[in-house]
Amino acid sequence: MKDDIYWIRRVKNGKKNDFSPLVKRYKDVIFYFILRMVQNEEDAVDLTQESFIKAYNNLSNFKEKYSFKNWLFTIASHHTIDFLRKRKQMREIDLLEIDTDEPYVSPIDTLIKDERMQKLSEEIDLLPENYRMVILLKHEESLKIEEIAEIMKIPPGTVKVWLYRARAQLRKKLLKKDEENIV
Repeated sequence: MKDDIYWIRRVKNGKKNDFSPLVKRYKDVIFYFILRMVQNEEDAVDLTQESFIKAYNNLSNFKEKYSFKNWLFTIASHHTIDFLRKRKQMREIDLLEIDTDEPYVSPIDTLIKDERMQKLSEEIDLLPENYRMVILLKHEESLKIEEIAEIMKIPPGTVKVWLYRARAQLRKKLLKKDEENIV
């Protein structure tokens, strides 16, 4: 985005406070992406702030021919993966712990849809990190395969394979849950 380049150039030229419009533009999307990855609001806030600090400190490495948003997602995703790996080493993650305090206030059709979306969201949260990341970047952030590949620093073909496998796992798990609900 040309507007991003304007602010980046100003920061590179010594106007340090001009980084704030970039933070304002992308903080929410980065926060919600990280939140889906770490499933903890406090950690997501910290990781979002740390990602922006890393971006600011490494702004000299940013190449203007690329998308700042994708570059920022790359920093945030790598930082989040590092965090998850460290957390996993310190303690085992209980994947079955799911927050279901979401209130359902609507007619029966909406209730069924909401429950299905909740199940889908829960199953996405249980996917391996790489599958979860490609699903979130593709379907929640609406990024293209090439953009996801750039962010994750993997070939586009790998992104396609991971998307296919993630979707297959989700389909299989959701069908199994549907069958369990019928019986």
